[in-house]
Amino acid sequence: MTLGQRLQNARKEAGLSQEELAEQLGVSRQAVSKWENDSGYPEMEKMIRLSQIYQVSLDYLVGNEQEQEPSNEDISTKGWYVSHELAEGFLSYQRAKYKKIGICVLLVFISSALSFVEVYYNEYGGISDLLSTFLIMVVIILVINIKMSNNPYKKIWKKTLVFDDTVLKQLRVDFSENKTKIQIMLISGVFILLTGCMLFPELGEVLFPNRQYMYIWSALGDVLTGIGGYIAVCAWGIWRAYKVLTMNEEYRKGKDKK
Repeated sequence: MTLGQRLQNARKEAGLSQEELAEQLGVSRQAVSKWENDSGYPEMEKMIRLSQIYQVSLDYLVGNEQEQEPSNEDISTKGWYVSHELAEGFLSYQRAKYKKIGICVLLVFISSALSFVEVYYNEYGGISDLLSTFLIMVVIILVINIKMSNNPYKKIWKKTLVFDDTVLKQLRVDFSENKTKIQIMLISGVFILLTGCMLFPELGEVLFPNRQYMYIWSALGDVLTGIGGYIAVCAWGIWRAYKVLTMNEEYRKGKDKK
């Protein structure tokens, strides 16, 4: 049996497609196809990663060990191998996704603020209604885009993850360096959100007893709530992403308990 045939059989036993394997290795699908067709050979670094992903020895892959099919029990205990490239791609994807979600939250509250402006400035009510409707349309489009976009990282949330020691160490260092910043963003976002939706209405009752300017004040409160929501959502998204990568076992146990 050739090297390419061994690689192909091991991949199929692991239940991976060529695209999924390529994502884990940080290479193209065409590269994986060439390896399995014996039109090219992976570098030693990639061979080591392949042996880790397939949970077999290097000797087995290159044919220096007696061939034997992995048992079903072995296959079921395999984790999802995460390379440095895959981890960086996952973090970038999560940042972009939660920014979109945060923008949706912000636009919803801006749309609500426009309704208060409409009441205060009756003569501009038509424009406010138009802008509010347009923002809600944008939100709907963004939500559909988020739902329909292909997520190549779904298995990261569901499977046990397997890393090289150097990759996991670097991820934990990165998380440690950014942890304080993310926490400050999250706490600040929640504080701004609560100020806008809870403190502003109470202050409005005190500052504007005749309610002449209460509508404008409420509009400002909604905008503040939206800004806080955007910051909090973005921070929460990247926090979750780092947690599932750097503390995968603890994260999965917590999810299973729920």
